[in-house]
Amino acid sequence: MDAVIVGLFTAVLGFLGGLLTPWVRWQIDKKRAVRQEKAEHISKWREMIDQFDFDNEPFGDTAWYSALRAHMRPEIINKVEADRTVYVGGGRGDHVIKHMLLDEVARLEKGMWSK
Repeated sequence: MDAVIVGLFTAVLGFLGGLLTPWVRWQIDKKRAVRQEKAEHISKWREMIDQFDFDNEPFGDTAWYSALRAHMRPEIINKVEADRTVYVGGGRGDHVIKHMLLDEVARLEKGMWSK
């Protein structure tokens, strides 16, 4: 009798394990894909900001800024989009808006990886 119970118990556990394993793998793959997509966004934003000519072109008109803007803090958006505002460069260089945007991307990267 004990052998039958052990065999039945083992069969049930094997069946449940067979059902759960693909679901667990799917969840892991889904999280991996989301993380990879976030990393690609971060990389593209960083590259675009680094290569952009802030002296001669309006960054606010780009598709990259529109995608990044949805994740930015309101105070940074206000600083970047402020009309007739001149930022004087300092210790980090002359492109203050560029550095604000790069700092915001770094903040987003740190926040995305903590989730």
